[in-house]
Amino acid sequence: MRRWPYILIVDDDPDFRTGLRMALEMKGYQVEESANGQEALDRLVEKPPLLVLLDLQMPVMNGREMLQRMRATTELKDVPVVIISGFGFEWEAELMGAQGYIGKPFEPEELQKTIANLLKPKLVSVKATPAEKQR
Repeated sequence: MRRWPYILIVDDDPDFRTGLRMALEMKGYQVEESANGQEALDRLVEKPPLLVLLDLQMPVMNGREMLQRMRATTELKDVPVVIISGFGFEWEAELMGAQGYIGKPFEPEELQKTIANLLKPKLVSVKATPAEKQR
């Protein structure tokens, strides 16, 4: 399935989403936002992103349930997820199927490094020609 070249921020705090969005857009990323897990899943099915930045504590559908549903959905099971939360632990994020965990509050450089490490292989494969992919 085709992935769209954007990062999805899923967090119920509008100020946090706005600040994170602005920081990522300044680095050249396209960013979209969702306020809860259900809203995000509805969007993801139609337009899977390159990466999801996911909070755990949200109304309607929390991050744990959203990630569980993503991993059970064929089209979404391989979308990388980084949990960004003040609740939870790195080992817990790994057990849930996330590719990373960043505790709130965090340094912007930590987030940039995590995103770059996760997206680098995907961006290279997006730019590769079919002949290059066969090598």
